[in-house]
Amino acid sequence: MADPYLSEIKYRGSNATDFIEVAVDAGSSVAGIVVQVFNPNGSLRSTNSVVTLAGTISGKDVYVINTGIHKNGAVALVDNGSVLSFVSFDRAVTARPGTGAAAGMTSTQVGSTGNNTNASLVDDGTGSYSVQTPPDSGVIPCFLSGTRIATRVGQKLVENLKAGDEIVCSHGGYARLKWAGSVTMAITSRSSQHAPIRIPRGAMGHGLPKRDLIVSPNHRVLMSSPENELYFSEPEVLIAAKHLIGWQGIKVDTSVNQVTYHHLLFDQHQIIVSEGLFTESFHPGDAALSGMDRATIWELLTLFPELALEENGYGNTARPCLKSYETEIATKLVG
Repeated sequence: MADPYLSEIKYRGSNATDFIEVAVDAGSSVAGIVVQVFNPNGSLRSTNSVVTLAGTISGKDVYVINTGIHKNGAVALVDNGSVLSFVSFDRAVTARPGTGAAAGMTSTQVGSTGNNTNASLVDDGTGSYSVQTPPDSGVIPCFLSGTRIATRVGQKLVENLKAGDEIVCSHGGYARLKWAGSVTMAITSRSSQHAPIRIPRGAMGHGLPKRDLIVSPNHRVLMSSPENELYFSEPEVLIAAKHLIGWQGIKVDTSVNQVTYHHLLFDQHQIIVSEGLFTESFHPGDAALSGMDRATIWELLTLFPELALEENGYGNTARPCLKSYETEIATKLVG
């Protein structure tokens, strides 16, 4: 059974930037599934087949449809002629009689991104939508298969790590791994937001990383400089790999068309050693969790119930995280 749902909707933008994300059980057929977009007056704007697979995330195949959506419009998810959901944002919409699968139906308002054109509405599979900024079709910061992680008993491939393993941390001690998960996704083009970033051997100085390190775009690496404290109040800062593209030979890796990323979770955010370089562990913030299916989220909530109780229940990141414009300053400080 496909069990499809609308996992993310980006509207208020242009035809080129708006999108609808549909999640289904991994391996399920989507032949009978379509997404219909309605105008504010209830007329049918577009009918879209589900064909572009972005990746498989925690047991869900994730498809993305690029199409314009009016802020006062609505979206219907249809499976073999049956309307599974008919949702809108800034106001309710009644589909005109004889128009589309939702003809005569009135939409359910699931939330609004307000005036923010760089935000989306996301549903983790429970039917409850929340605002996410910026839009993100499920990218989770993580390591690529084959990455070597330093542990108490030596280097281990990230895909072989399991809960209970003791991982080397930046403070000189060890942290016990609480949870490990993985994400497999297709890379359709160089410009894909999922495309991995390659950090060449030695790019970060002092011969580090020891081998080329390949991570997801949002995965953050540690950069240390005494001068950082003048600008960021800390000598050590975390920088997303995607913000380092073009510096020291760091670039998008175009050699792969499918990747499996792995994420490592501890009792608190850690700086660990991957290919000799200090990099972050997984931080289960709202944006990252939105890319996971319901079963995985429940597993994490069982381990970390505080995630459901507080906006920042897991706690802060281990070091300050720089924005893209701040990264330009940090890279100049290290030469």
